[in-house]
Amino acid sequence: MKSRQAIKRLKSRGTKNIGLLAQHPSGGPRQTENPLSVKEAEAILIDVSLRELYNNGDKRDLDFVHDILEPNKIMIPQGQPLESFWDIITNTGLMQAVIGFGKHGRLTLTQEGYQLMNRYGSYGNFLQKKHAKIVDADTNIEDVTPPPPPPKEPMDGVH
Repeated sequence: MKSRQAIKRLKSRGTKNIGLLAQHPSGGPRQTENPLSVKEAEAILIDVSLRELYNNGDKRDLDFVHDILEPNKIMIPQGQPLESFWDIITNTGLMQAVIGFGKHGRLTLTQEGYQLMNRYGSYGNFLQKKHAKIVDADTNIEDVTPPPPPPKEPMDGVH
């Protein structure tokens, strides 16, 4: 039950232009009948974390729980370990853990994360552009050259 509540909060706190949530014709987010997949929830968590780190550029690092999760009203379910979320965040290469005495649980933006935010504005926009490039690459058949025809002569010398 608590994990459903966390997913609902992730849905509502994700940026408006990430494209993961269906938009109601009135302009507001519409609650869909389909629950968020794990991949979508991870994308929203990464997006919120990147946005907080980027928008708080006056601070070198932020506490993951107190500065990122709590202000965005994202609660970790009781049975869910925080390490699983931490691993997702740090394995992207866009954010890294801060090492030092008294710095446990703090994140900072990497150079790649800063460049991604400068270029796309959010992780959701990056995923949309990446998906659009994959779709364009799959549908573009003009650049495909046909394979050469097979040789007319027998290969083994038998006629």
